[in-house]
Amino acid sequence: MPRAFLKDPFLDMASKVWAMPEEYWIDDTAHIRDIQLLEKEANEGSNIDEINLRSEMIQKWKQKEVTLRVKELPRRTRLIFLGTDSQWEQIPWALWARIMQAIGHPVGHILFYAHPLNRAFPEGSTDIGAANINAGYSYICRKSLVVIYRFEEATRVLLHELLHTACFDSEKNTVDLEASTEAWTEILLCSLLSKGSLHQFNKLWKQQCSWIEAQTLLLRDKYNVNSPSDYAWRYLVGKHEVLNSMGFMEKCPPYSGEIGLRFTTPEWDSRL
Repeated sequence: MPRAFLKDPFLDMASKVWAMPEEYWIDDTAHIRDIQLLEKEANEGSNIDEINLRSEMIQKWKQKEVTLRVKELPRRTRLIFLGTDSQWEQIPWALWARIMQAIGHPVGHILFYAHPLNRAFPEGSTDIGAANINAGYSYICRKSLVVIYRFEEATRVLLHELLHTACFDSEKNTVDLEASTEAWTEILLCSLLSKGSLHQFNKLWKQQCSWIEAQTLLLRDKYNVNSPSDYAWRYLVGKHEVLNSMGFMEKCPPYSGEIGLRFTTPEWDSRL
């Protein structure tokens, strides 16, 4: 199992976060500035959201297929959402508040375009690109904006992007930065889900490392993701290598289910 000197500080942090007074999101009405931000960001070109799911959600809203909603976490962030009522009800607001407490600094806006398209392997190809794998973006060391544009695993995406706003590993090159951030996102998320409990962390991490191990094997063998020059390496295989170097991939039990491109095991879904 993971080495204590790497794991314990995260468990201590999670215990302290969950011991803080609970903070609550407050519903608000959309301002003109909110709509302008959503439209402006959707009109910006992006090599991450290369098929522009953001713009598609803007069109769905204009056609009244989805709803625009707003919440604020006082002194921490303002969240602007485009999606369905069902999606809105599934967001784990209490956990998102704890994530903001864990990060510490405020973020101006979170733009959440809750597109229902899940990550999926490419059909008839082994070339896994941004359209298959990415779900959000932010700007290194900039605390003004986080963008999430898939509903799938939005909690994990939020935490990953918040680490970028906190300048986490900002001295690394892009590939190593992403691999490292992906690894630490999952360690931090597991710590928060465990609420600082060592027993719960070990139980949850066994589930996650089982998923990562099986996914990495599939990516290497079937999709030839074997080096940093392969786009998916930085997000998945590279993440595995970072975790393995720290002892987080030892004694992972076998995974028997179907493997996809999502980052966290489906076994965590009830907690996210």
